[in-house]
Amino acid sequence: MHDFPSDLINLFIVCLELFFVCIDVFRFIKFQKQLPTKKETLRYLGFGLLRVTLFLLAVALASLVLSLIPYFYYWFGRNKELIEAIWPELNSHFPFIFITFILIFLFPLSVILAAILVIKKIRIALSLVFPMIAIFGFTSFLMLAFNDFKYYKNPLADTKVSESFKPLNLPLLKEGMTKEEVLNLLGDPIQISKDKNSFYYAEEGGYGEYWYFWLSLDFEGNSLSLINKEWAYED
Repeated sequence: MHDFPSDLINLFIVCLELFFVCIDVFRFIKFQKQLPTKKETLRYLGFGLLRVTLFLLAVALASLVLSLIPYFYYWFGRNKELIEAIWPELNSHFPFIFITFILIFLFPLSVILAAILVIKKIRIALSLVFPMIAIFGFTSFLMLAFNDFKYYKNPLADTKVSESFKPLNLPLLKEGMTKEEVLNLLGDPIQISKDKNSFYYAEEGGYGEYWYFWLSLDFEGNSLSLINKEWAYED
């Protein structure tokens, strides 16, 4: 995962909060010109501190709660058997994808919700919130379709394989097997070398930035001698 977009979002959050703090400072200077009592000043500062706290909570909690929806959808709907058979390390990626999703995709929504706390006319704020929820929510799920989340539904989403390929049998593949045993176990390869000593079962088959599975088998005579398999990232 790349940290650069997340860093930009964090910087934007800080700058936005500094903007509101500056507004509070100017309001406080104007308030001081009214010669308030010490008690009135402390109360004013207390409300300012409360607003800052609520803003930060809105940004953090709104993103966290809302992002639980796709989190549960993809995590509990994942293809467990296929992931375990060909890409068990994928499960360790999920927390990082989850955090990135919070920071990048749902942050605009949390800002809109936080705007309720700083806009005096609540009706105007609410009239902006609900259409923005729909827009950003829909956009987020569209972006998820092209994000690493999709591999929990289908790890081979961007991998080219034959129609008869049996990925669930990969854990049973062992060196020393005959060509006939390999064909019965995995199905047809997408390509066979001219000397028929190399079977190519999986290669890149997506567009843009994606993960793909590479699997090729080398034979010495009729015996499987080398299994080449790895996950690679195409950018």
